[in-house]
Amino acid sequence: MKYPIDRYKTQASKTFSSLFTTFKSWTNAWQIGNVFDTLTDYVVRFPAAEASPGEVAAAALDRWGHTGNCWYDDFGWWGIASAKAFDDRYARLFGVNRTRFQNIATDCWDVMHTGKSHKEYSYRGGPNVWENRDPGSTPGYFTLPDTWAKPRFPKGVWQYDMFKDTRISGECSPSNPSDPNYCKLGPFQNTVMNGLYLVLALRLRLLGQGTGTGEALRNEMEFLNNWFALEGNESLLWRLPDECLLVRERIATYAYCEPRKKCPPVQGYLPEGAWCGDQGLILGGLLDFLQIEPADPSAQPRAISIAHGVLSNMVDQWGVKPYSSGFDNQGDPDDYSCGSGVFWRYLLWGFGRNQALRARVLNWVAADPEHNAIYKSAENAFARPRPGNKLFADFNILAVLLAAIEILQEAGG
Repeated sequence: MKYPIDRYKTQASKTFSSLFTTFKSWTNAWQIGNVFDTLTDYVVRFPAAEASPGEVAAAALDRWGHTGNCWYDDFGWWGIASAKAFDDRYARLFGVNRTRFQNIATDCWDVMHTGKSHKEYSYRGGPNVWENRDPGSTPGYFTLPDTWAKPRFPKGVWQYDMFKDTRISGECSPSNPSDPNYCKLGPFQNTVMNGLYLVLALRLRLLGQGTGTGEALRNEMEFLNNWFALEGNESLLWRLPDECLLVRERIATYAYCEPRKKCPPVQGYLPEGAWCGDQGLILGGLLDFLQIEPADPSAQPRAISIAHGVLSNMVDQWGVKPYSSGFDNQGDPDDYSCGSGVFWRYLLWGFGRNQALRARVLNWVAADPEHNAIYKSAENAFARPRPGNKLFADFNILAVLLAAIEILQEAGG
């Protein structure tokens, strides 16, 4: 089938211009870092999109200086996008700011891995949250039955430090986030945090950068594999027919709690809750891990099965959607609305780097040329109801068109 690649390129060019205009004045830090990642993917393929070389990087650097990251996962989005500055293929894009973004990448990793500095409070990074927990005014607060938070498996990461009492002095998230009666957003060992941590550790490790990345990625893979190996609704993997997989939005339970005689469920956990952005992060992380451990028997099959799971099961009349039908957006639909855009970015990343995934994706397209999820998503990119978040509305469109241009062009466009 002949696909309308030239039309997609024209639509992508217009969308890039609209997105970049919004990007230059946006204020949400992690959202900017996320979108910056896809802007770089577009510009490295279409350099003429910039009025002058380095324009996108300069705008991102301006946004970095005018916004503030808070939780550890916020730093992950910026770190992954900025790590491209170590890659010579992106040298022109980063231009005179290349060294600055290299420093941002490693600084973001250091915050995620070992914590941020603070005059009054202790922060030790995502892997050390449990050991660094603040019991507040109640001894053993986090190990009491009603506020139990002990991790079931070691070596995973949390998206923020735990504290019971409100912190006011210089604290960007003072609202007692681990209280199950207050906040459903965490901190948890959720998939997005563990995915970002894994991807950034791998990207820096493969580039010969970052401190402690080797041990970090081994620990993270051990944590994920322990959760993958569980059966049924407790597994981080949602197993679907035809060897399809989806990754659930967060882990299912805490450690066994003797007074309750069970492993208590993590707040907000739903067995049919899958965010499309998580699918991209884990897919990308597994494929990058193969470059470190090429003999790993499960990384590639799982990555391919996750891609298959999305393209077969996370679709509606317009194509790939941002999350599963059973997903609970935790009262935060604005953040979660970018799920499909994140997935398309990592599918494109994997398509260009892993021959097995590339072949399978092309086979899926060939098996259903007129109705495959990639073509369907591109054709309906502007028909899908747009999220209220203006930045993400254009971001999702640019990401799917960019992936469709590259994949469908090879498939017969």
